[in-house]
Amino acid sequence: MKLIKRFLSTLYNYMEKCSIDEKDMMYRKKFNIHPTARLGYLPHIVFKGNIIIGENSYFNSGKIYSGVNSYVKIGKWCAIGYNVNIHAITHNPDYSTGPEDKRPAKEADIIIGDNVWIGSNCFILPGVTIGNNSVVGANSVVTKNIPDNAIFGGIPAKLIRYKKGFEK
Repeated sequence: MKLIKRFLSTLYNYMEKCSIDEKDMMYRKKFNIHPTARLGYLPHIVFKGNIIIGENSYFNSGKIYSGVNSYVKIGKWCAIGYNVNIHAITHNPDYSTGPEDKRPAKEADIIIGDNVWIGSNCFILPGVTIGNNSVVGANSVVTKNIPDNAIFGGIPAKLIRYKKGFEK
């Protein structure tokens, strides 16, 4: 009985790995994901527009949404934690009633610069640009642009400080 359980467990793990590899290949064909970029627990990507992930960046898990008129661009050498949601399209709160397909959406590009670190459980709203070498602390909601070399955190995300040597 233990041998059968071990065999089934090994088989299940192999089948699960195959489906992850297939999903990874599908994402890389469908989107502009650099060959050296790594997708951890394969993010859930919903798209109608473009998604670009630069070289050596790592997206652990979460969701990336883009629309017909928007894109999400993640630069080089970015480290993005668990359960990060990046939404270039969302519902317009002024039109919250009626059928979903009749409600207008809010849509704008999201640009994440090079060498950016985004902690786990963050939410990035449409139209945000995160500057090069910046840090977004865990559990933050990014509603406004973040300048280069800045450390932001909170709900909504606010400036904590600039990195050493880049104080203003």
